[in-house]
Amino acid sequence: MPTTDDATATQPPRIPTGQELYDQIMAHVEPELTTEGLKTLEDKYKGETPEQFTERKQRYAQAFDRYDQAYSGYLATLQSQVNRFRQASVDQVEMEDRANENDMLQSLSKNFL
Repeated sequence: MPTTDDATATQPPRIPTGQELYDQIMAHVEPELTTEGLKTLEDKYKGETPEQFTERKQRYAQAFDRYDQAYSGYLATLQSQVNRFRQASVDQVEMEDRANENDMLQSLSKNFL
């Protein structure tokens, strides 16, 4: 019985669009910076002071640092999934090739007997 990893290795990993990926990560880091959140910033911070603006900029800079870390983690995970899928695909082709060779050898062996 295949394990979950074996079963998922035979399916190519789903790769989200750039916006989907950005929003997925940023929603956990700083929801204000998702593509939907960005649309509300002007109204939300209309009356902020220069000090508040500076503080918000620093918070956003930290958010992008955390985003970069999470994105790197995503890429590492995706690379691992791609490698597993590639190996599972090669293994599947090799098994099919062996089965075809065995069928051919059995057929040839019957013809010689």
